[in-house]
Amino acid sequence: MKNTLLILSVLMALFIAGKSIENNNPFILNGHISGISKGEIVLLTFAEKGYQTDTSEIVNGNFQFKGYYPKLIMGTLRLKLKCNGEEVVLKKQIMLENVKMNFNGSVNDFENAKITGSVIHDDYERCKEGKKQIRLKYERIKQSFPKYNPNASDEDKKALQAKYAKHKKELNAAIKQYEKDFMQKNPNALYSSYLFERATIFRSYEQLYELVKDLHPDLKKQPYVAKVISKVENMRRLEIGLDKIMDGVDPVSYQVDKEYKGKRVLDVIYLASFKNNELCALKKDGTIIILDEVGKVTKRFKPTISGKPTAISVDIEDNIYVFSSEMKLVKKKIRGRMVSKELPVGVECQIFSKEGEAINKYKLSGVHIASGSRVVDQHLIVSDCKLKKIQIHDRTSGEFLKEIDDMRACCGILDFSVNQKKEIIVANLGAFRVQGFDYNGNSLMAFGKRGKEVLDFHGCCNPVSVATLSSGAIVTVEKDPTRIKVYSNKGAKQIEGIEELVKGCTYIPMIVDSKENLYLASEEKGIVKCCIVK
Repeated sequence: MKNTLLILSVLMALFIAGKSIENNNPFILNGHISGISKGEIVLLTFAEKGYQTDTSEIVNGNFQFKGYYPKLIMGTLRLKLKCNGEEVVLKKQIMLENVKMNFNGSVNDFENAKITGSVIHDDYERCKEGKKQIRLKYERIKQSFPKYNPNASDEDKKALQAKYAKHKKELNAAIKQYEKDFMQKNPNALYSSYLFERATIFRSYEQLYELVKDLHPDLKKQPYVAKVISKVENMRRLEIGLDKIMDGVDPVSYQVDKEYKGKRVLDVIYLASFKNNELCALKKDGTIIILDEVGKVTKRFKPTISGKPTAISVDIEDNIYVFSSEMKLVKKKIRGRMVSKELPVGVECQIFSKEGEAINKYKLSGVHIASGSRVVDQHLIVSDCKLKKIQIHDRTSGEFLKEIDDMRACCGILDFSVNQKKEIIVANLGAFRVQGFDYNGNSLMAFGKRGKEVLDFHGCCNPVSVATLSSGAIVTVEKDPTRIKVYSNKGAKQIEGIEELVKGCTYIPMIVDSKENLYLASEEKGIVKCCIVK
């Protein structure tokens, strides 16, 4: 399927995911700022673990930062000052290399401070100056445009707006072309690999193919670039087309069961299904609720859970697996102030009978949060939205067996289902894709792209849930706005009558029973049942 999004880097993360800075030397930045004798200066970075800050005291205008950066990363020096009774923040971006670097600047011209000692930063400054000249050229062109006249006709205003939009588009294209030319002229520079990493954000694999096919041979050898090329080739192999994936899969229609009583059951965060098609629902407070096919609650119990409940599964014997995350309060200094946040650091699995009797419990090694779960045969499969992985464990002991990585979790969401062929079908929402894997992690198929058409996935990141029917049809759930679609050999068909189930970037649980009824859960609007239209 064409134009499939392959998000190969975390949005806003300004770091190279592959190439290490190949030496064991520390990063040392010795700085001097004229115009200030004492104070504090902050070095802010953003990488896989989020924002990191380091603070250095300024003494007689001098400061120093030390550290070690195994991967190429950009930092921002921030200096707060009082000017005419108001607080101002001075900033200077710097490429952090594990060498001795020197900073020489002034409070009167902080942005143009001189930084020496790093070849990578020198390349950054050269590229920055080239882009600056392009912006100045286009700014001169912009100055020649007619000034906005509030009394002008609507037609003239629209014409001027169109002219500005075209100008901005041409400027952006010129900047991108300059960066591409810089990479081609400097193929062995680490900064070229950094530019390439940024160019891959939110690109479809076809766009990436166009990006990599004409790269300089030496640039293609850089580890991160080589990794991207390998991914592009793999995506081209997998993108056999939705028509082939759905070959022989007849379309099916659904309608909302307006008589279903489960809509009164609120605060449900995850769903599972028993052999007799009764529904098992996990509430936010850890309560387990069992509902019959008309939505009547037949049993409820609240097990003792030490952590935060996140997901449930039901095995072939109708035992219920309840997953909870141990939370740790972490304090970090971000942008000069302390921020406290609870983070998941481990997962416990507790197993209960359908009657609520405790059977077993264990810790899952290497999992921070079970954002999705299924029990298939002797396997316990969980997804971890924090680590962006899917792990396979032994369902009796919890022993770790295998994992599938390179998932694109987003908004704290990552879920999956398992089809009748025992294939793991992932709602890889950060990539706007549905992907299929075997238990060894081998990619089997993929489809989807970001867009506004019914075949596409819209919004911030979608789909949030996926399920498969016995026929091979695939059902996906999108949020913001809520949209449930069934994929077959006729393409995608949206289920009508589904109201907005959640607000913003929020997970929508979905499960399919053996009669292929669909169940969706909303914390505020209860459980929705969709039945096949005969």
